[in-house]
Amino acid sequence: MKAAIYYGPGDIRVENRPEPAATDDNVIVQVHCCAICGTDLKLATIGHHRARPGRVIGHEMVGHVVHAGADVEGFAEGERITLATTVACGDCPYCAMGLGNLCPNSLPIGLAADGAFAELMAIPPQALAGGNAVKVPPEVPDEAAALSEPMSCAINAQQIVGVGDGDSVLIIGGGPLGAIHVEVAKALGAAQVMIVELTEPRLSMIREFEDIVVIDGSQGDVAAIVKQHTAELGADVVIVAAPAARPMEESINYARKGGAVSFFASLPSGKSDVTLDSRIIHYGELQVSGASDSRPEHVQKAVELLAAGQIDYQKIITHRVSLKNIHQGLQLMKEKQSLKVLVFPPSREL
Repeated sequence: MKAAIYYGPGDIRVENRPEPAATDDNVIVQVHCCAICGTDLKLATIGHHRARPGRVIGHEMVGHVVHAGADVEGFAEGERITLATTVACGDCPYCAMGLGNLCPNSLPIGLAADGAFAELMAIPPQALAGGNAVKVPPEVPDEAAALSEPMSCAINAQQIVGVGDGDSVLIIGGGPLGAIHVEVAKALGAAQVMIVELTEPRLSMIREFEDIVVIDGSQGDVAAIVKQHTAELGADVVIVAAPAARPMEESINYARKGGAVSFFASLPSGKSDVTLDSRIIHYGELQVSGASDSRPEHVQKAVELLAAGQIDYQKIITHRVSLKNIHQGLQLMKEKQSLKVLVFPPSREL
């Protein structure tokens, strides 16, 4: 079968790979499509400490079951599934707390186990036992289902900071995850969603979304614009989806007193220090929190929102490429010329 394989930082090759072995305790899925993640872009540029040469990458997938082992319960051939791709150990203190996404012994699909930029992929027994394989109902199209995993990360973050009915939400960063945060916030009941972006063409792509306020961060005073739209208070929730220090440092200036700020984006190791004005946090009683990855229940929630038609997935997906042309998709992401890019294996080529 054809697969995109990691050989080292910046070295991704599409080549032939043996099909995964069917066993009594695993599931084999024929991949329909898989979206490019920021982690995949990192592998295609600087690499990742958990990825080893020879690994099939990709994890934001949807596909149908072509093999369900004799010892596997709950799955049948033909059923479509997507994945919560951080497979927790189930035995550590964090798993006991229900925080499997923070499990130090986790098995990330596409890094520590073969992923979905391939014609076929195996779902390991540990993932099946942990509930990481989530069924996709018929009313959810393949392309929408491929967004379930990145949506789940946004859902986790927004649940932590309590996005709900009537809230004003400001998202900093109009990339793929910023766009997903827009739709998730609206689906969770936010009455007003604002988003800040600096550059084209992403500003133009974000302006295609309905019922949001788009702020060109290169023009004017962002804090003043946010206050203008929030009766001079500031946003109830601010979500930093831009992987840079300055947006994190500035984020606390955009939240109302008693509001919440989510550091959703991650910064590179060694370049992650930020300076925050503690007086703003202290006197404003701000909640500043992090959000990392997601759990199966977040993927299930994403699928439910998609099934209910509450997510405009077609605006989030801006480009589609075949597996053999995955480097084109990676380049689009690198140059910030896209939002989400979907990759299709040979059996599903456009």
